[in-house]
Amino acid sequence: MYSKKILLAVALAGGLLSSAVVSSAAVVLSDLTINAAENSAPSPVKVVSPTGISRRYEGATIHLRLTVDESGRAHHVTLLSGQDENLVKHLLPAVAQWEFKPARKNGRAVAMQIELPVELVDIRTI
Repeated sequence: MYSKKILLAVALAGGLLSSAVVSSAAVVLSDLTINAAENSAPSPVKVVSPTGISRRYEGATIHLRLTVDESGRAHHVTLLSGQDENLVKHLLPAVAQWEFKPARKNGRAVAMQIELPVELVDIRTI
């Protein structure tokens, strides 16, 4: 099976995430309305790209669910797009190493569960 290094591109949706680290990223939030300076969604500050992802996923968008804790660490990363062993083995551990600026509610860092669509892009095409 052919595998290659994959870059994770995350899509910017509604201005909820900073584009300083990744080219694109989107988050679907639950239980937090972003409408004041004291409230914000998690934003990635360190992205780890996986290796060993099958070429058949090139250009695919994989939907994940994870919790970002108060210190910005990712926990409980799960696939929402089915259960593929290749993705579980290579993608989930990489995303578990991501670091985030934590969500804020009323000015305080809070844990938040997010849904994250991740596009898998061949780094040779960027």
